[in-house]
Amino acid sequence: MSYKNQVKLFVKNRMGMAGAFIIVFFTLMAVFAPFLTSNPPSQTFVAGPWAVPSWATIIPLYSNLPPNVQAVSNNFNLWKINTYKSANYSVQETTLPSNTVSMTRYTTAEAQVLTVSSKVPAGMGEVSVLNMTYAFNYQYKPPYKFAFGTLIYPIKASNISDLYVKFTLIAPNGKVYKLTSYTYIASSPVVIDSLDNGLKMNAWNVIYMASDTTPVVLSAFGPSGLTLSMPSMIILNQKGTYKLNVQVIAFESPQQGYVKFSLADPYFFVYGRQYGLLGTDNNGRDLWSQFVWGSRISIEVGLLASIFSVALGLIIGLIAGMFGGVIEELTMRVTDVFLVIPFLPLAIVVLFLLTQNAFLAKSLYFWLVVLFAILSWPSIARVIRSQVLSLKERGYIEASKALGAGNWHIIRKHIIPNVMGLVYANLALSVPGFILTEAALDFLFPGASTTPTWGRMLSKAYDHAASAVSFQFGWWWFIFPGLAIVLLSLAFVMVGYALDEIFNPRLRGQ
Repeated sequence: MSYKNQVKLFVKNRMGMAGAFIIVFFTLMAVFAPFLTSNPPSQTFVAGPWAVPSWATIIPLYSNLPPNVQAVSNNFNLWKINTYKSANYSVQETTLPSNTVSMTRYTTAEAQVLTVSSKVPAGMGEVSVLNMTYAFNYQYKPPYKFAFGTLIYPIKASNISDLYVKFTLIAPNGKVYKLTSYTYIASSPVVIDSLDNGLKMNAWNVIYMASDTTPVVLSAFGPSGLTLSMPSMIILNQKGTYKLNVQVIAFESPQQGYVKFSLADPYFFVYGRQYGLLGTDNNGRDLWSQFVWGSRISIEVGLLASIFSVALGLIIGLIAGMFGGVIEELTMRVTDVFLVIPFLPLAIVVLFLLTQNAFLAKSLYFWLVVLFAILSWPSIARVIRSQVLSLKERGYIEASKALGAGNWHIIRKHIIPNVMGLVYANLALSVPGFILTEAALDFLFPGASTTPTWGRMLSKAYDHAASAVSFQFGWWWFIFPGLAIVLLSLAFVMVGYALDEIFNPRLRGQ
């Protein structure tokens, strides 16, 4: 049968085309992974922990969950600003260093900078040289976590003991939450050329505070707050207008002092409880990114292991079936030895040994492909040998020998073309086994590599299954990689059966 006719038969085979469509879908996903994802798979807290997929909010249980919300603006013109009576301030556009904007959730380094200069009178204790307030409307369920902060650049500080940035949140019912306290902030390590609480002079300082950190909890609730698992669900448990107040306080010395500083990018970021196509894991990592990048490993390991094992089985089967005698006996005894080796237990042992060596662990999946190929060729070799033994008795082979054709000519011109259908079918049918085995090994050894895989996603979901109940059950974490493994494996099985029907006339006629 010509190649064109084989293609036509495959196109007419609905099962084969369905399998091919699924394979192409996952292959394109793997190839275009960098363009299909907006976050690295390992990046934590792209949203809140245990965030549900955005589309799941149509389910009543998950309705009105907050997305990622940048609650306040970095445009100082929208803030209500007050300064100490002897102070003056100016606002100007500038470019911030790229290493300072990563925490603020703004996407550009272009920002407004508020510069304040003020005298600090003696004998007044704490002087609020800057006091600014931003009102924002919050209409969602409470989040698991929020973060707040700003960037501050102390330019000059004379005759003052310290400079402190204070954050206060006022709830719609008027309750005041002191999110920071100088008592806890000032305990940070003191560095050279810095103020007492660790702010470096003449440098941008990133102030990043999260609702689940000890200083914030102690400031807002006192020692009793340390028993709270998610204080943000208490602080943002109302719907309505909140007010974020940011103060810069100078601590005076016995003499009149002076302070000058710049402020940029004040932020109050609510980590969403809904995010993206597949939500997030327990550390707020994007599960869609893990899912897409994980498709690469499954497809690569499955295809490469199948290609190498089938190629090795084809070569050994051809040699054994064609040459016979001592060569056949020797190759078949070696094949028998490999056939009795327990596949999965040996793979587990080898994987464990690989993880003990840092150099080998870097190429973990390369060694898995090698291991799969070495352990999987015997069954294919026996099938090919049986087919070759049958073909050797055909009349056209005898005619070729009578005309003086050698073994290699017969193999190239007559044997290989007639066994390729068997090769193609075995190539497709062996891929699911490798995909499932790779997923099983990743499930058993989730710490063997940091590369995202579907098996590793299932393992992590299983590890955190107990805590998932407290977060309204993270079904989105394990159901999609599980379905993907099943679908991709089934797709190769469907293609394999379709190829078997095409190359086996007896099956095609049934």
